[in-house]
Amino acid sequence: MGLRIDLHTHTRRYSSCSRTDPEAVVPAAVKAGLDGLVITEHFRQWTQDELAALLQSADAPGFLLLSGFEYTSTCGDILIYGLSDENAAQLERDLPPAEVLAYVRRHGGACIAAHPTREGMGFDERILTLPFAAIEVCSTRLQPHERALAMKISEATKVPPVACSDAHAVEEIGRFATTFTVPVRNISDLRDALLRGRFHI
Repeated sequence: MGLRIDLHTHTRRYSSCSRTDPEAVVPAAVKAGLDGLVITEHFRQWTQDELAALLQSADAPGFLLLSGFEYTSTCGDILIYGLSDENAAQLERDLPPAEVLAYVRRHGGACIAAHPTREGMGFDERILTLPFAAIEVCSTRLQPHERALAMKISEATKVPPVACSDAHAVEEIGRFATTFTVPVRNISDLRDALLRGRFHI
């Protein structure tokens, strides 16, 4: 048992690469059997008021809807959870991954390496020493050989793996998810669970 959460999704409200209408996110997640979902737009974190409005329109009592964001560093993409809206907005663009992780750690957040082995968008050997909370090893954007390599990196570094949809279309939501073994009621709980390794794929 545990909470099945999709940690990496996009909507077309703030991610131009996505085809997903925001209003379709929660119904699709519920249909996929998820307990929760995190919207992670590129460089943009949804506010609590925006999340509340989306949940209200979906009429899905008990569903957990949270927000983080995806940051493109000079070498690899990073999923960020647990920053205040102010700290998220103040994070400079185009920083090296080590600087991004240091900033997030300083402001109380947690980071996941997004699709770290994706062709043309992955990390270099620095991923072996970067202090990620987790490594995304399965998503709709990773080919089978890229998933296998990501899992090898997770095993070599002892950084735990997560599975996420990286959904850019509504039918992709929940295709991959991560199970959390502790209660997650808000973004602080999620951050703490990531940092403590209280999850599995």
